[in-house]
Amino acid sequence: MNPKLKRTINPYKKRFFKFLTSSFKNSRNISELSQTDKKNIKRILVTRPNHRLGNQLLITPLIKAIENEFPSCKVDLLVNGTLSNIIFENYKSVDKIYTLPKKPFKNLLEYIKISLKVISSQYDIAIVGIETSNSSRIFVKLSNSKFKIFSSINNNPPVHIAKIPVDSLKSVSNPNHNDLEFPKLDIKLSKAEIEKGSAILSNYFKDDRPVISIFTNATGRKKLSKAWWKELCDLLEIECSEAYIFEILPKENTSQVDFEYKSFLSNDIREMAAVIENCTIFIGADSGVMHLATATNSTTFGLFNGISNAEVYGPYGKNKFTVETHKVEIKKIVEDIKKFLVRS
Repeated sequence: MNPKLKRTINPYKKRFFKFLTSSFKNSRNISELSQTDKKNIKRILVTRPNHRLGNQLLITPLIKAIENEFPSCKVDLLVNGTLSNIIFENYKSVDKIYTLPKKPFKNLLEYIKISLKVISSQYDIAIVGIETSNSSRIFVKLSNSKFKIFSSINNNPPVHIAKIPVDSLKSVSNPNHNDLEFPKLDIKLSKAEIEKGSAILSNYFKDDRPVISIFTNATGRKKLSKAWWKELCDLLEIECSEAYIFEILPKENTSQVDFEYKSFLSNDIREMAAVIENCTIFIGADSGVMHLATATNSTTFGLFNGISNAEVYGPYGKNKFTVETHKVEIKKIVEDIKKFLVRS
């Protein structure tokens, strides 16, 4: 399709599908789910047709919540791209991963073939991975499932994109449970992977000093300037002189600090996660790699400059922090980072 024509059509297409899916509601029998024996829930479909690393990592809390709520079940995923095969390889509950082509109209037959496989399979529950995705909602609507979950029945649902589907699930499966806990993002690194990450880091640094990893890339206007990163790193060198600064590079092999520090580049996201896991602290702007760091046990500072909503996309959980760089001075950011170096 002509790019100009595509840009003209897309807004109308989105509005049409938003109108179409706005009427989709939870199954009429949804109240029965809380009365159903959890052992009888055997198959669940989660729909999140998106290929981006961050968006797929953001459904890991939902998968963990499903595992906790229905320990006997298997989960099928409907996604785009191949990253889910890597992200969920250590999730025992994840069974089939249906991978839709990124460009449906260029691969229409493949798209239809996979779609038919999904909607002809039988499920106990189908749940949208994100409420605002029209395609997620359409596939849940078309699914052959007893219970279809589109949204929470709570009056005050969370705003974080990873917490919303967890709340939607728990609100209907266990509505009397008031102290709802939200699992953190988790890529489930194996012991062997973590040890490999430690070995990689040891090739760069021969002693046991703490390591501050930085990721300076982000898409579009979410990327912080070279001047901002220079000021941060200059102050880190002074205030956190006992630590090494280590740059995690994007696949484009670019650097907002002009490759001033030792750096690591890998196309293997599990290897990258394992290296970050062995770093004391990770600092990075809103990006897929920031979410990858959030899915490890490394203390994570996610940087938001006002372009994207920090409440919706920021890190959460133990030692996971959202920093709004347009509201907080770099000096204060470094003070907070230093506190965690002292604890390590």
